[in-house]
Amino acid sequence: MENIKYWPIGSCVIIKGSVRKIIIIARGLVTAATGEPKYFDYGGCFYPEGLVGDQILFFNHEDISEVIHEGYKDDDEPRMVENVNQWIRDTGLPKGSAYELNKKKGLVSEFDQEG
Repeated sequence: MENIKYWPIGSCVIIKGSVRKIIIIARGLVTAATGEPKYFDYGGCFYPEGLVGDQILFFNHEDISEVIHEGYKDDDEPRMVENVNQWIRDTGLPKGSAYELNKKKGLVSEFDQEG
C-alpha cells in the first residue's frame, strides 16, 4: 500500500464533480454509515459555512480535484502523516467510496460523479 501525502488540517480543497470549497478538519476517519466499517482519508466541512451539526463530508485523497489553500503545518506534520499511513496499513479496513457514502447522506449533489 502506497503512503499518501495527506494535506494538512485547514487545507481548502475542491472535490471532483463539485464546485464547493471544503475545509479539511480530520484525517484517517472510520464510519459504518453504509454498513460495514470503512476508512476515509479525510473529513471536511463546507466553506464558508463550517461544520453544521454532524454533517462531516468524508472523502479520499484521489477525490480532490484542486487545492485552493494548504493548511497549517509544522515539525509535527510529517510524524502525523506517517502515523495515519501506518494506522491504515495496520487496521486492514477497506477504503470507503465518497460517492456511495455522500449519496446515502443526501449530499450526492455535491459529489455527482463517482471516482
